[in-house]
Amino acid sequence: MPRSLLASVRRLALPLFALGAFVASETMAQPFQEATHEVGNIGMTVSNAGFYGNSDVRNSAGAAPPSLEYPLESGIEHLFEAGLWVGALRADGLITVRTAAITSTAGYSPGNTGYEMTQASLIQGRSSIPSDPSFTPLSVSQQDFLSTFVDTASVVPGTFTPTPDPAGQLGMSVESRSYAWSFPFTEYFVIVEHEITNISDQPWDSVYVGMWDDLVVRNIITTTDQGGNFFNKSGRGFLGYPEYAEDGSVSDAATDSQFVSYAWNAGGTEETLNTYGAIAFLGAEWDDPNSGSRFFHPFVQDAYRADGLPVPRANPRWWKFTGATDILDRPQNDLDRYERMSIPTPLNEPLPGDAVSFGERLATDGLTAEGNWISVFSVGPFTEVAPGGSITVTWAFVSALKPEEFQGQSGKPIDNEASRELLRNNVFWAQRTYAGEDFDYDGELDEGEDINGNGVLDRYLIPEPPASPALRVEAQRGRAILYWDTSSEESVDPITGRRDFEGYRIYRTDPGDDLAGDLFGQADLLVQFDRRGNDIGFNTGFDAVRLETPVTFPGDDRTYEYRYVAEGLLSGWQYGFAVTAFDEGDREAGLDSFESSRTANAVRVFPGSAAVTGAERPAPVVYPNPYRVQAAWDGQSNSARKLYFSNLPARAEIRVYTVAGEIVAEMQHDAADPSGGDIGWYGALSGENRVTAGGEHAWDILSENGLQIAGGLYLFSVRDLDTGDTQTGKFVVIR
Repeated sequence: MPRSLLASVRRLALPLFALGAFVASETMAQPFQEATHEVGNIGMTVSNAGFYGNSDVRNSAGAAPPSLEYPLESGIEHLFEAGLWVGALRADGLITVRTAAITSTAGYSPGNTGYEMTQASLIQGRSSIPSDPSFTPLSVSQQDFLSTFVDTASVVPGTFTPTPDPAGQLGMSVESRSYAWSFPFTEYFVIVEHEITNISDQPWDSVYVGMWDDLVVRNIITTTDQGGNFFNKSGRGFLGYPEYAEDGSVSDAATDSQFVSYAWNAGGTEETLNTYGAIAFLGAEWDDPNSGSRFFHPFVQDAYRADGLPVPRANPRWWKFTGATDILDRPQNDLDRYERMSIPTPLNEPLPGDAVSFGERLATDGLTAEGNWISVFSVGPFTEVAPGGSITVTWAFVSALKPEEFQGQSGKPIDNEASRELLRNNVFWAQRTYAGEDFDYDGELDEGEDINGNGVLDRYLIPEPPASPALRVEAQRGRAILYWDTSSEESVDPITGRRDFEGYRIYRTDPGDDLAGDLFGQADLLVQFDRRGNDIGFNTGFDAVRLETPVTFPGDDRTYEYRYVAEGLLSGWQYGFAVTAFDEGDREAGLDSFESSRTANAVRVFPGSAAVTGAERPAPVVYPNPYRVQAAWDGQSNSARKLYFSNLPARAEIRVYTVAGEIVAEMQHDAADPSGGDIGWYGALSGENRVTAGGEHAWDILSENGLQIAGGLYLFSVRDLDTGDTQTGKFVVIR
């Protein structure tokens, strides 16, 4: 099941507490807090201080929350840090830019220059999933995070640390709302809304709102690059780059346009999937003091021009992290920042003293380890925001795989229309999700768009597949037993208002699929069961998997009504299993059949021997034996190797010796521990939600000091910690 919101919210240097304790006095200092979206196939960290990402993730692979990881648990990160920028002309004539993050080697630290937003609330979590503890009908997505931050604090809440640049305050309160879903067409993006309210007593003029970013695409598990070399391999680009006419109009603003700043790993040599990380502008709502709330997007420039207003523009801008001058240098003050926000980078013009254009440099610098680019992607101008007025700007953080033909080392530097095919598709679904009933993307409820008949333009109204069933898997030698419940069958589609459940699909990966880095992306359909009596699916019915008597398990409060046994599995290999639910669709309404996510309840299964007991228990064995470096399931590094001890008691001490009697390694085995062995292989090639057989334990073939062992014959002993009995064996390592 999707991870509970309660497990996804953290606050710095303070203990985790339940969401029910989030109600606090407004006079209390609110602590800094982070939360992680990981309900879909993307992992993204948000904060209650206006910035996004986990700047330390590169130094703590697998041990820290993801920054912008896709696929989830792959180790492929796409972001160092990002943060909101708001620039405006104050009534006293001062041009100021308020920043939630700027270029900094260390990332966020309370009171650091550039971190001018401070938390005004704790993070509130909500979920549209009925089984989640944070379920509420008010939820927008399956995982909402809401918080408020301001630029008006004189000190960082809960400290005596002054906030930077108090003289530049706008008088701003921002409600941040981020949304994530696990549906197959939504599981690769997180949507972020900022409702920016003027809480001062003076208007803001010529306002620009931007998302500053340090997009960096690297596999933090397999790369060996450290320091600056980690950051300088990226290529950068932009979809829908604005070409402005003399009147300020955008030459390409068709409704199929996309406004996206993106990055990819162009020069890294590590083993990894080739992916894109991107930030897409979806739209804005502006409280125009003269005409009320209105939609703001380059698509509606004609309406703005007709009202005598500057047309909405998207302005991407890039500069170097360090060591540059002139146009490539980082902005040094608020005037520089405002200029960068309001004037786009001249992508097609040659750089000063350079024979190539800015756009070519963005795309190719990563090949020569010079690609450490910083960006701000801004939109504007909003001519005025009156006291009490607001702007709500919505972005999507989007990731995508490059298609298969662009995988491998040869595909890394390539960036073209074909390589961006999946990125465009993923951005389209982010746009479609945000648009809701606004089919023509004009911000108005037109005839035929009011799907639910409430007379209001509803965003985030999308067809939903049935909820993913709760899945439990038991691993045995040669097989996996899958149990799931009937919760999917009660799902109601928000568009049609009907319970339209149709059936289940079971997916399984093959041995070795985990080496590609995207285990569940490799999963194949194993079998399907669906309702009889219609012209949808196979009409198999559910008799083959429905239990006569539902079952329960100790320590598990769910009841399971279905059972399926997958046979013919190889011991020690990692298999991915998932059970999805799909609906019947609605042909009259033009709705296709939708299927729940393959990652929402995905389980990693390691078949093998059960824990052995009794006097006649079989002798423990090692496999593969002999072990030849490297085994077929090994990763590329020395720390990502493994062999197995099998036929173990439930609780055992394992010792490995040389033939001379020297102890090489000692391990503690516990059948109740799903880790199967605390070794690097699982961090590099596996993930959470793991099911292992109780009689197996993995070893990384390293000594107690973390050193490679020499080839040769080794002895081992297994002592049953419950009975004291000891058994011995031997194995060979060939190098």
